[in-house]
Amino acid sequence: MRPVRAEGRRPSLGRASAGMGADRRERTLGGARAWLSATMLAGFLAVAAAQLLLVVVPVLLVLSLLPSGVVLRLGVPVCIATVGVMAYATWRALRTRRVEPAGVPVTRADAPPLWAMIDAAAQAGQVRTPDRVIVVAEATVAFSERTHLLGLVGGPRDLFVGLPLLQAWDNAVLGAAVAHELAHGSPRLSRWSPLAYRGRRAVARIIPRISRRNAAGPVLRAYAKVYRQRDQPVSQAQELSADRVAAEFAGAAATVAMLRDAPAMETLQRVFYTEYVAPGWRTGHAPDDVFGGFLRMLAARADELTVLRRQDPHAADEWDTHPPRTERLFAVTALATPIPRQAAAPGAEVPVSPVVGDAGGAETFAGAATASQNDADAFAGGVGTALGGAGTGGAGTGGAGAGGAGSVPAGGEVPVSSLPGWTPLPGPALPPGAGSLVDVEPTGAALIAAEVELVPDLPGLGRALQAVAFPPRGRTIVGWDEFFGAARAAEMEREADAALGTLTRAAGSPVASAADVLDLAADGRLRKVAETVFPDMPPDETESRVNELITLLLALAALRSGAARWRHSWTGTAELVADDGGHLDLGAVATLAADQATVSAARDRLIALRIDPAAAAGAERDRRSGAEVVGGLVNMVVDGSRTDLLIVDTGLLLVPGLPRSQNGSAKRRLAQVATTADATPGARFVPYAEVSGATQTRRTPKAWDLRLRDGNTLTVRAALDSDELPGGWAALDNAVAYLASTR
Repeated sequence: MRPVRAEGRRPSLGRASAGMGADRRERTLGGARAWLSATMLAGFLAVAAAQLLLVVVPVLLVLSLLPSGVVLRLGVPVCIATVGVMAYATWRALRTRRVEPAGVPVTRADAPPLWAMIDAAAQAGQVRTPDRVIVVAEATVAFSERTHLLGLVGGPRDLFVGLPLLQAWDNAVLGAAVAHELAHGSPRLSRWSPLAYRGRRAVARIIPRISRRNAAGPVLRAYAKVYRQRDQPVSQAQELSADRVAAEFAGAAATVAMLRDAPAMETLQRVFYTEYVAPGWRTGHAPDDVFGGFLRMLAARADELTVLRRQDPHAADEWDTHPPRTERLFAVTALATPIPRQAAAPGAEVPVSPVVGDAGGAETFAGAATASQNDADAFAGGVGTALGGAGTGGAGTGGAGAGGAGSVPAGGEVPVSSLPGWTPLPGPALPPGAGSLVDVEPTGAALIAAEVELVPDLPGLGRALQAVAFPPRGRTIVGWDEFFGAARAAEMEREADAALGTLTRAAGSPVASAADVLDLAADGRLRKVAETVFPDMPPDETESRVNELITLLLALAALRSGAARWRHSWTGTAELVADDGGHLDLGAVATLAADQATVSAARDRLIALRIDPAAAAGAERDRRSGAEVVGGLVNMVVDGSRTDLLIVDTGLLLVPGLPRSQNGSAKRRLAQVATTADATPGARFVPYAEVSGATQTRRTPKAWDLRLRDGNTLTVRAALDSDELPGGWAALDNAVAYLASTR
């Protein structure tokens, strides 16, 4: 922070004293509420015990009135049927399941600067340093404590830091996120606040997963509703207090940037996994640098990131502890003191943050803060400079981001509106006549300086994390271009399979490749077959559909012949190009191939392009590769045999079931089958294209008959011990409805 002359006045002592008094009143009120929240948390255990006693006491009273001989005969069965059931249900309801995300622990010896920053952030929040720091694949910073008795008893503390944030955020924004998370356990608001927060987190994990069939569930859920209503003000006050700690540690500007960027980063990461990783992953391939790919996508889609940063996050679940983001931004912005334009004493010196300048009355500090971190709107503290080298494919570097285009040059302030990429963002307006804002002095300025390298070997950490979070499990590791090519080729294969199956049935003879379609066109039968497939479609639209199909088949033939490859774009649609990278126009060839009079010319063009229309896939492929899993059922009966059923978007995978003695492992085994690309011994895949119709023959238990095109019938029925992976029954019902419809 440097002293600069500003035309403004320092806040009056009376105003500061009033603020301190309000802060004390807030702590007193927050302490009372936190004490009430902690008391109600202990009430959970009391309610569970009282519910159990309501079962135990009547049973004991009834047994005490019976003769001793009857008690000996009935006592044990009655106790098991009543007390035992309720005790087990209560234990199941209150049992805490901890699922730790896959990650790589980072010790003090591995990254001393990172731990120094965490130590300072913990000191700022008046909490002890976490016992472990674990770097995870998610774009998030999260604090977790392994508690007992619904959070009444604390335990070891872990801090999870997302590698994408280490790569993309600058140190100040990352420091704000770390300080905020650690401050959740701070006693600054009240000595009861840490206990209240631990309990809230524990209850939020337990209540949503209580089964509707759990006997202890209704009373616990009802009490949880009352507890949540009473605890909500406490939780929101704790979040605002944590934001204040973050602003004091890393600066208000960095905290505002963190509040705006975190939801956008999480959204784009979901897009990355869904659109970029999942399709190729299902084909049996894995990218060689997952996190480097994510950074490339961020750099390429910076405009989309800017839009996401301006949007309010989607409504969270009912157990979310955060106040609305606008309220949080207002509270953080209030920490920066407005300086009036005209009333300043000449020559007064005030410390000013490099991200604050002339806001111009109606402009907002929120806009200034988010526009100030290295090419501002591109990505607060990240995409502006940290991604400048990330696009080359490395794992990126941490701590980049200072000295970018948003820095204030020596010699004076810079108007906020002149910063690169600045546009007004929603936020609290400055008071009338205010000319600038003074950011709070970060207590951790030295530890979050841009030149500090928090993790010395970030690329190596990225490789280690990828091995843990994205284990290949037999998949072929390839570069991103080949990875995208495999995904696109698998999608084309699925489309071609469905189309060729339809043409085969309409033509009455096998149609397996582009060469067979060319033969149909040369014989003059292609148009008639197309009219059979699309009887109610206008001729020009039918011709367009035929050209699209031939283009698809020729593209597959080009890929199989080695005459073409996919050129991927991180921002747009992938393009099929010649193997030397040149333009490849298969649409014109398809137009020639669709006409009986010009089929020979199309064949000549294909020879010149080195494309063999009869080329087949290089190896026998799994026909479900690239398919999306939509549900699963275990312990079904298919044609009289115990079978597990995996429903994908292209067909049904029938997996031999496990013996009843291994019933507990059936769902876990089927989930593994759903996530691996390896062939399953004894499995049979039934494509939807080979099913001519389906009928539900019985409702209880459910049973269906699937009629195959070869004349056979597949009988599927539920057994008494049948169970589902999430969405399994609904997925099968939808599949049967689709198979029963006219296709």
